Amino acid sequence: MRRSILKDTLLLTAMQMALDAAGIWVNVRLNRTLGTASVGVLTLSASVFRLICTLGSGNAFLCVSRFVSEELGKKSRDPAGILRLCMMCALGLSVLCCGILYAFSGKLCTLLLHDPTLSDALRHLGYTLPLITLAACLKGWYNALCKAGTCAVADGVEFLLRTGTLLVGAAWFLPKTAAALCDLTAVSNAVSAGGALLFLAIRLPKALPPKTGRKSLAFGQYLKLAIPVMGGSALTALLSAANDALVPVTLRQSGRSAEEALSQFGIFESIILPTLFFPSTILCALAGILVTEMARENAADSRERICDLTDKTIRRTLWFAIFVTALLLTLGEGLGELLGGGETAGRMIRLLSPVVPFIYLEIVLESILKGLGAQGFSSLNYLCEYLIRITIVVVCIPLMGFTGLVLSYYASNIVGNSARLIAVLRKTGLRFRVSSMVLTPCLAAVTCVVLAKAVFRLMQLPIDKGVPGMVLFAMLCTAGFGLCAKHLEMAEKCA
Repeated sequence: MRRSILKDTLLLTAMQMALDAAGIWVNVRLNRTLGTASVGVLTLSASVFRLICTLGSGNAFLCVSRFVSEELGKKSRDPAGILRLCMMCALGLSVLCCGILYAFSGKLCTLLLHDPTLSDALRHLGYTLPLITLAACLKGWYNALCKAGTCAVADGVEFLLRTGTLLVGAAWFLPKTAAALCDLTAVSNAVSAGGALLFLAIRLPKALPPKTGRKSLAFGQYLKLAIPVMGGSALTALLSAANDALVPVTLRQSGRSAEEALSQFGIFESIILPTLFFPSTILCALAGILVTEMARENAADSRERICDLTDKTIRRTLWFAIFVTALLLTLGEGLGELLGGGETAGRMIRLLSPVVPFIYLEIVLESILKGLGAQGFSSLNYLCEYLIRITIVVVCIPLMGFTGLVLSYYASNIVGNSARLIAVLRKTGLRFRVSSMVLTPCLAAVTCVVLAKAVFRLMQLPIDKGVPGMVLFAMLCTAGFGLCAKHLEMAEKCA
């Protein structure tokens, strides 16, 4: 089963880009409706809830995607049997996690949310875990079967239900207390997961490939392969939640009040990071496809195909990321003002722009490593990366304020993603070409930005003031970058 990677990526990208743009709009609306401090509480609770969902489902989406894809690459196969095995294990884990939440919610709230009164909201989330787990399993199933359209529609259903619940609850029904906001997060997760599960279940009878033999994995074999995947995802989610929980605490230690600390954290999570990650939508769509494609080719021992896919993916990711960096350096301050984050958000977007290539590389490199079964390295690397980030957060934010947060992102992303790149190059036998992968796109990006600025100066138009000017500048740069990239790549090949 050879999928059209370009077609599926474009389809998922179109849907995800629309959802991400709507997500940024929702964040702006929530900031205006609730205030940045309340959004900080909402963001912190969402981070803890993501941790619990990851622990409770055992990263069911990735497990189903990978193991069903590997099953499809074999002559004697039973993909539906693998799905049932994954669902049984994931549901068992979700029920166990629900019981742990019910028993220890008070201690967990004190540790992660710094507020023991939120224990009821945490228990409410536990009741939604089976729904979230089943939806994740079915999304992984459709992803493994190359049903990109079904996955895209499910994402759309999930997003609309989640954001609709958040906006309606925040605007009309709930008081703006921490407990109410956490309850709202739990309800929005349950509604969105339930809607996506219903949609995917209705289409399931039409998406059952034929069985040609016995399934290749027994329960014990599955656990042996799945535990590293689950452990790696759990470790990542745990460290991420710990990092998020520490940021408001260390900001208070730098001299901010509790409200100021939550406000800055809310701006960072709801405006700055979504702006940096928004262009990476195309890479996120590609990443989900890469896991299944790499797993299938690895099962077939197709080394040449793996090397070719890795080369194209890394080269095009770097070209794209370097161009986005150039745009953010130019438009960052205007974007921060436009999205309601003020001068602070604009300055932070520009400061963090140079680390964008490393952030974007992580998206595709992690997918390649997971598809090739290098989950042990991935988990160890995530552990080192987050230890660096958390260490800098604890040490530097009390001394430097928000600048310490920027430093933590630089250090962890550069170290962690350099290690991922080296691991991928060794595993695939690919040679990293600095000229075509780094220097050429840098030259193209600088050239197009300089030329676009010259055009705007001649026309006496502002670049970063207002939506029309920024959109026109981005479109002009994109056209120029495409032409520069094409000619520079051709010249390099001739040389």
